[in-house]
Amino acid sequence: MTPFRVALIGLGEAATHLHLPALVGVPDATIVGACDVDEGRRADVARRWRMPTFADADVMLADARPEVVVIGTPPHLHADLCRRALAAGAHVICEKPFVSSVAEADRLIASARQAGRQIALNHEFREMPIFRAVLDDLASPPARDVIFAQAWQIIDFPQWRETGWRGQMIHRTLYEAGVHLVDYLLALFGEQPIAVSATLSAGDPRNGSTDGITLLTLEFSRGRLAQLVQYRMARGQPQYFEVRAETPNESLRASFGGRARLSVGLYRSNRLHFRVELGISGLAWREVGSRRESLARNPRQPQVVATRSVFAKTLRAFRDGTRPPTTAEDGRNVLAVIAACYHAAARGARVCLNAEASQDFVDLAMGAQVGQ
Repeated sequence: MTPFRVALIGLGEAATHLHLPALVGVPDATIVGACDVDEGRRADVARRWRMPTFADADVMLADARPEVVVIGTPPHLHADLCRRALAAGAHVICEKPFVSSVAEADRLIASARQAGRQIALNHEFREMPIFRAVLDDLASPPARDVIFAQAWQIIDFPQWRETGWRGQMIHRTLYEAGVHLVDYLLALFGEQPIAVSATLSAGDPRNGSTDGITLLTLEFSRGRLAQLVQYRMARGQPQYFEVRAETPNESLRASFGGRARLSVGLYRSNRLHFRVELGISGLAWREVGSRRESLARNPRQPQVVATRSVFAKTLRAFRDGTRPPTTAEDGRNVLAVIAACYHAAARGARVCLNAEASQDFVDLAMGAQVGQ
């Protein structure tokens, strides 16, 4: 089977640390070109990866004739580059956040449908072994509903230390770091929430209206709930991404960022036990009371491994005409939830996500100020 001709637009951190290392391990992909406006980045990629590079995306699309284009530029460029790739006859794998607003996502989804091509997203956390293990366990017989879930990020990296496009989103960090957590909660519940509530705090009066502390409540069908917490000024041990999914009979847990613990005795239990937990890059487990069963451990370079899985599964879906792991519609739904959360925080009120209410925030762009 002939591999897909794949080209990259954007040679920043995502390309050099994730896309290129992942693609070289995908048998169904042959890299035919890479594009960036920065001459130094082009020279570095050409030297390290031995591939043709281009300063202009349209020239690359015409000369390299890719069948799939991977877009890893700052988000405000995603929509235009997706349209240009679709017009050149290519499928697209786009980084997240997808585009700048829900309305823009809707227009792009319609363009892909008209072009007869697919747009997929690289939400690699869904494919990271520990988080994939939780999703797979929930889907395995007997399938169980998640009744309640928590996702949290506790790090010491406030927005005012961010650089590049992330640093420009100081008032909109749910679209940056929070997009992983929101997407994974939607994957856990298998649907979009029916309503959201949100409270945001700078956590530091010197930095105005930043959302360094984020508290979200997502309401799903049948009375099921989820909570999302971000705290970006932690002075204790950081946890980049943790999740807890509660079913009627068990708790499924995953911790990314390393975990090492030795407990002996009556820790959280009236049963005597001796337990060692070790997950250098992350660990997933099932627990019922004091009983625990390991589900998965992350390998080295877990985000590269996860991105490679996204690419491999997505290319297979493009070839077969089936659904990719994360679609443009999934990315659009994440944008809608985050936009609703900012509206809820600005109004101090619960916001519904039904079709009529969605029109109130459909055009909210990730760079806009809350309440405008």
